[in-house]
Amino acid sequence: MKVKTYKHQSLQEGIESIKRDLGNDALILGTRSVSERPRFGLFKRPAWEITAAEQEKPKAAAMAAAAAATSAGSVPNPIREQSMDTLINEITELKKSVRTLSRAIPAYSGLGGGVFSELVSQGVDHDIADQFVANASHGTPAPSELRERVRRMIAAQLIVAPPAELNAKSRMVAVFVGATGVGKTTTIAKIAGHASVRMKKKVALISTDMFRIGGQDQLLRFGELLQIPTYACADVAKLKDLIASLEDRDLILIDTPGSSPSDLARLAKLESVTSAANAKVHLVISATTRSDEIAKIIIRFQRFKPNSVILTKLDEIASKGPLAGDLLRNEIPVSYVTNGQRVPEDLLIPSADELARFVLPAEPVI
Repeated sequence: MKVKTYKHQSLQEGIESIKRDLGNDALILGTRSVSERPRFGLFKRPAWEITAAEQEKPKAAAMAAAAAATSAGSVPNPIREQSMDTLINEITELKKSVRTLSRAIPAYSGLGGGVFSELVSQGVDHDIADQFVANASHGTPAPSELRERVRRMIAAQLIVAPPAELNAKSRMVAVFVGATGVGKTTTIAKIAGHASVRMKKKVALISTDMFRIGGQDQLLRFGELLQIPTYACADVAKLKDLIASLEDRDLILIDTPGSSPSDLARLAKLESVTSAANAKVHLVISATTRSDEIAKIIIRFQRFKPNSVILTKLDEIASKGPLAGDLLRNEIPVSYVTNGQRVPEDLLIPSADELARFVLPAEPVI
């Protein structure tokens, strides 16, 4: 008997692959939920491992089947094909029904049911939530231990980028990009304040806002407040020379004009700024942004090859769980979090455990 193991993102993909490889009469010997890391991905993703075998027919039966097929003009068996397709459709519909129920019911009975529903309600993808709970349920742990196991798994999946601007041992240049109104300029001032006051670094600020009237004034005011030299450079061609002239500075932070993810022309102009600066890039996203918009922003700003994301306005959202769910879903490394308007106080360096507790607190949310 020919036995093979297949790994796919969904059961449907696995069954289709088995049909192509082993035929419609293949036997499914077993399935299990596993995880795998995409070739260029940051996180492991849920997958299905399916073991199947090619069903061998006795010689006589095989000859009889061949003869019957020949006499019928080699017509394929539509009943067998239809039954397999029906099974695939039923599996798909069943998964849809489970997802609908998990949204409607806050918790269901059974080990891990409440944790699963809680994860889904916090914005964690259904398949990821299912994988967390399934892996944490081995050995039938007590509810509190199950919860702690899941939280540790979430923390292991979240990526926190070290605050390089504060810890770098050599000269560093950083550029901040993002949509309009997310708080880029204020965030830059907060990082500059911490680097200058706490880390005793020599800092310089540069504004490249060539679109908005008075766009450079806010950063200039922050520079005066923090006693940090601040420059305006609307001419991208001169940006390299300006950066080179600031060779005595340990840290150079560059502000850019806000840009809508759908404004491709402005994004192209902004790309010329980041290319000229040859710097580390931070993508700044407001915590108030809807989940579907976060996904769009990440896709459109990927052209800048951001090293990490900064989450702003954490103090303006009622629940932080869905935000951490977005981090899991979009595989975002986070470097800083801001939770207020005070400069430089309201700047936080998050930990993976802290972000995981946003999704799954120590006690269930009633």
